[in-house]
Amino acid sequence: MQERTFSQTHTFDAIVIGAGLGGLLSAAQLLQRGKRVAVLERLPHCGGRFTAKTFQGTQVSTGAVHMIPFGSSGVLARMLRHLQVPHRFFDADVFGSFYVRGKQIRSRGLLGVFKVFGPRQFFWFTRVGYLMFLRRLPAHERDLPFSAWLEQHIDVQRNPELRAFFERISRFALSLELDQVSTPEVIETTKNMFSYGAPGIVEGGCGALSGALERHILGHGADLCLRYDVMQILHEDGHVTGVRVCNKANGEETLLSAPLVVSDIGPRATNALLQNQRLTQAEVLKEYEAGRASSNINVAQAQREAIGLKVHILSDVSLIPHKGIMYCLDTERIAGIVQPTNCDPHLAPAGKHLLISHQVIQSNNIEEEKELALSDLRMLFGETFEKHCRVLTMSVYRGEWPVNRVMQGADVVPYTSVQGLYLVGDAVKPSGYLMVEGVAQSVNRFLDLLDGIEQEKADDPHGAPSIRCAGQTRPRSQRNVTPPPSRLNALRWLWEAPGNS
Repeated sequence: MQERTFSQTHTFDAIVIGAGLGGLLSAAQLLQRGKRVAVLERLPHCGGRFTAKTFQGTQVSTGAVHMIPFGSSGVLARMLRHLQVPHRFFDADVFGSFYVRGKQIRSRGLLGVFKVFGPRQFFWFTRVGYLMFLRRLPAHERDLPFSAWLEQHIDVQRNPELRAFFERISRFALSLELDQVSTPEVIETTKNMFSYGAPGIVEGGCGALSGALERHILGHGADLCLRYDVMQILHEDGHVTGVRVCNKANGEETLLSAPLVVSDIGPRATNALLQNQRLTQAEVLKEYEAGRASSNINVAQAQREAIGLKVHILSDVSLIPHKGIMYCLDTERIAGIVQPTNCDPHLAPAGKHLLISHQVIQSNNIEEEKELALSDLRMLFGETFEKHCRVLTMSVYRGEWPVNRVMQGADVVPYTSVQGLYLVGDAVKPSGYLMVEGVAQSVNRFLDLLDGIEQEKADDPHGAPSIRCAGQTRPRSQRNVTPPPSRLNALRWLWEAPGNS
């Protein structure tokens, strides 16, 4: 691709800041609507936390574990089909497996967790399922963190595996402890997980999908500008007017004009650019660590991020015998592990197996967190880990590059105080939509806002749009937002998970 350069002010219909998954999807949707779009990315590549780098012949992800939470039935898959972006997902062939009491137990469907819990805990498991899915949540329980809600309905001391079951799924899927996520959010997210179906692994890894999106937007006329720093978001009289950018290759600054700007860099960085400021990793980490050290300091923004640590492991032997997630109930740190080469062997060198573990960071001592991860891996796989496995990378996601810029259920609205400036990405994912499914659904919400405004302009060309800023009128319709399938789909999980797409 030839690098784009500007020598003077250029005008576009829309500018997208950030070429992560949310930015790429937004650009593709805007191009489909006939708009001239510029995409600005400060890195030399697209994808952000949803791509991969080849390291020792292995596709090492920059964030995601090559996994799509709702697989071939989900929001992201539906959007890709609508955009006609080539892709393939391999759906999980089991509900999951669970490392518990020193052994791995595979569960093809929900009823298979009987082997994990035994008769007594399985009874309470079905009781919790009834309370979550078949009963309306009482008003006095709606503000409870899920840990407190669970303690109200089961004896957590007598049901350790049952509590660990919810705890590890929350840590793996949301990068949160049970006391950090509300009960309604857990219920809504779990309902969507069952309604949409099995998670899936991307053929070629998440880097292949980001590459397909990059080729798609270039093929449809986008101006993709890599190695460009956005220095400032310009606005006048409450309306966005464009951005000031700097070409990192030569230091040249340029003004780009557009009545529509979509930001995929998170609300904090976006707000800084509105004030002609830029955040650094050091500043973000300082704010976060101050919040961990003191309960009195006002660091609500830092506390709302989801942070974690991922380990990429290359093994000579297969350690997980299925295409789903192994949840680790006996471990101190690692919440879950996937072996994506079960779906696509080309993610690792021939004859090798790629495993990726994920854990929530629970302290400021990153070196200790890494050692605890290694200790868990030795406990899980014993001598096999020492003889046949090699750690490729240990990656920390916090500060400017957290797992999620805003914790599940605490997301901000996609519109801002400046008309024409919108947010997409994991900070504005709607309730119940996790990880990259939430990113795709955030783009749907943005499109709904945009369609609503354009419809109002068509109905009254001389009137002012009613959707201006946070706290004002919401979109009148939900044309683009993808609803979950019928909850009857969840019955597929009772006995056996669906097969490959």
